Amino acid sequence: MDAMMDVDLRSTMDIQITALEWMPYENGYLKYYPDEDRDVYLEQCPDGTLMVSPERFRARVMSEFDYPLDQVYCGDNPVLLKLKEFYRHCWVLKLHDPYISLIITILTQNKTADSARRTFYRLQHRYKGIDVHKMAAADKGELEELIRTSGPYKADFIIRCSQEIIDRYGGSIEWMRDAPTREAREALLGLYGVGPKTADCVLLFSLGHSVVPVDTHICRVSERTGLSMATGDSEAAKRKVKEDLEKRRRIPGMAHLLIINLGRDFCKAVAPLHSICPVGDICPKRDERKEKKLT
Repeated sequence: MDAMMDVDLRSTMDIQITALEWMPYENGYLKYYPDEDRDVYLEQCPDGTLMVSPERFRARVMSEFDYPLDQVYCGDNPVLLKLKEFYRHCWVLKLHDPYISLIITILTQNKTADSARRTFYRLQHRYKGIDVHKMAAADKGELEELIRTSGPYKADFIIRCSQEIIDRYGGSIEWMRDAPTREAREALLGLYGVGPKTADCVLLFSLGHSVVPVDTHICRVSERTGLSMATGDSEAAKRKVKEDLEKRRRIPGMAHLLIINLGRDFCKAVAPLHSICPVGDICPKRDERKEKKLT
């Protein structure tokens, strides 16, 4: 990884739950490592190299980059094939602690990623690294204040689901890594405050299950590109999109990062950038499809 000169750090850090441990800071990103009680700064230099400070953390930071997005899909869908080439400089980060992933994902519910990043950073510093026992025993009032910008009501989610993990599973959800996907998903959904997207994010980004987390953005882009014929962003539509991507298209879970990138950069909700879209020449435009339905 030290020789890695072709990483797009912004794309890598913007689209996956694993990256939310890194908080935007100045021109780069900051992460707190509780075992060293130290903040580490990561920045991409103009020549593309990655600068890590303190330098002694370089090998540790570089080891968190796993593989580029040109390896996430090997099927025959032309849209996904073009996207994986276009986003080949975006990297998948390695799987991390599923409990950490769970807490971060809860913090993102109905909030921006940047809000969740800042909140998680505060929690890490306050508790010198969070874990299930610290959160189960946290003072609710203090926790509400610490996570205020991400929704103080989530303090109840964090405390209660942490206690449930202790009571039901001895304080760890690592067992879900080797469990059947359906069983692990049902167990996650049984935790207080955990919904379908949160469960799928934990399964994909921390436990290695090939599932596709679906939200409004995935629904929009999947419809416009013809990956799914579902319309709208209702719960029924989300279930249909999930079924289409996982079962009909059989795309690996990490390949949904290609769809997220496209939606963020080009396939925007209000004014999609058709003229510069990397798949514009092969994409069934949403407005054209709507016109056909009206005729």
